[in-house]
Amino acid sequence: MTGDLRICFIGDSFVQGIGDPEHRGWVGRVLAVTRGDITAFNLGIRRDTSEDVLRRCWREALPRTLPGADNRLVISFGSNDTVQEDGTVRTDLALAGV
Repeated sequence: MTGDLRICFIGDSFVQGIGDPEHRGWVGRVLAVTRGDITAFNLGIRRDTSEDVLRRCWREALPRTLPGADNRLVISFGSNDTVQEDGTVRTDLALAGV
């Protein structure tokens, strides 16, 4: 291992930091308390549901990994699954296996 710690944070607006007055979100706050020796990729997208995250997860995370590095993946989603639009929730929980 090279000692290169690489973390992909993938998810929704909470990952991205939307609504955070400091524009850091929880990912930025976690990184702020590290020693700065982490290569971090914030892959949050506003309004993404669990289905959206699953669809793009490996396509976006794999190109950011390196052989021999300590590659990590953190996934955070869920709030957009429960949002109601036109009288129904955005993600059909029965189809999601919940």
